Amino acid sequence: MNGERGIIRQADIAREAGVSQSTVSQVLRGAGDLSRISLETQRRVLTAAKRLRYTTSPQQRTAVEKRHAPPLLGVHTFEPIFPTSAGDYYFEFLQGIEEQAGVEGCNLVLFTAARDEGGVRRIYRGDVNALGQAAGSVILGHRAHQDDLARLAADAHPFVYIGHREVPGFQISYVGGDYRTATGRIVDDLVALGHRTFAYLGEAVRYEPQADRWEGFSTALDRFGLTVPVPAYTQPEELAAQWLDTALAAGTTVILVESVSLLRVLHAIIGLRGLSVPGDVSIMLLVDDTASPGAWASMQVPRNAMGRRAVRLLTALVTDPIGDYERQILLPCTHTLEPSVAPPR
Repeated sequence: MNGERGIIRQADIAREAGVSQSTVSQVLRGAGDLSRISLETQRRVLTAAKRLRYTTSPQQRTAVEKRHAPPLLGVHTFEPIFPTSAGDYYFEFLQGIEEQAGVEGCNLVLFTAARDEGGVRRIYRGDVNALGQAAGSVILGHRAHQDDLARLAADAHPFVYIGHREVPGFQISYVGGDYRTATGRIVDDLVALGHRTFAYLGEAVRYEPQADRWEGFSTALDRFGLTVPVPAYTQPEELAAQWLDTALAAGTTVILVESVSLLRVLHAIIGLRGLSVPGDVSIMLLVDDTASPGAWASMQVPRNAMGRRAVRLLTALVTDPIGDYERQILLPCTHTLEPSVAPPR
């Protein structure tokens, strides 16, 4: 039998997965990407941990014994995002949530509360917290409802938001991507290639992740003493060809784009103008295009790692609510400049 008195330890997982105990520790803490451990190795460790029924903390093992059932963690999305294919943007988030829940010895329940008049799924129905059946909840979605997050925090319901979110009056727990640092590094590389005149195309609805990208971009240009362009924040259907004409007339050689939907429209306009990418203008996408991987120079968001780290943090909040650990976490992002970025003419 593995482990002393039937308790599975990380050394048992290391033997099962054929890796070092240090690798197991990094993966189970949700730090595999930060430690540059390959995704294949991380999944081998998680599979071994799940097969051996490993639980990560003495507190959690005690909770399981007392309740005779694994802790129940909720997953709530503010809009319908359950993936229909592996190419869906949210697939890796949810896969990471499921993988880490298995490691933590928890069950998951998906909450699908009724929508409000704006089409956003709400957590509260009157004074009733629809997530109350769970010991704690992972929350994700593009359109967060601030009032619901504030009420959850006020009610002391343990939750972790996937993505950087700030709620006035509360220090909520979240796991997001470090978009500010990543965008600054992208600008570093673009300047190194010779780009000096930039344009910025952003989403009309601004949340913290969008603001982080812009701040990383503008701060980096300031650092180089380059002109910070006036950003265009718009809906895809409102993007006009005149915006591109004006940007190119001003000498723009590279355009940074916040969303795939904006990129699709921009690319169509570039084609209508008889221009090419990156021959006439370089394009940098500040998110990964999961539907067409490798088609654009882009930032790679560690979505699987964010899902796993969120569950890891939530488990800590449930089992050790006053413990001394980080509750607001930003994971590093990577990027590639191929194939839609080239030195300017």
